[in-house]
Amino acid sequence: MENLKEETKIKAFLTRIKAEWPGVVERFEFKTGSVIYVHLKEGISSMDFLGKLSRQVERFVDFSMPIILYHIESDGMNLRSHPINWYSSIKQ
Repeated sequence: MENLKEETKIKAFLTRIKAEWPGVVERFEFKTGSVIYVHLKEGISSMDFLGKLSRQVERFVDFSMPIILYHIESDGMNLRSHPINWYSSIKQ
């Protein structure tokens, strides 16, 4: 039951990211319950996402389950994956 609550909070977290920055995130893809691919829009680099938004994104965290976000870049022809570990640090 607690795990279901955490998963709901994580999905809400991702929805807030996409709503806050619609020009940055194309979509999210769940690989497992804790590994999520963040598909960035064409021309947006992983470093752009991390450099400009990571501190702002942290304020949306309201869950304790650790997650790993893989940022997927696209230049229109190729995809590049950057496995950047990012996780919540809230203690219950």
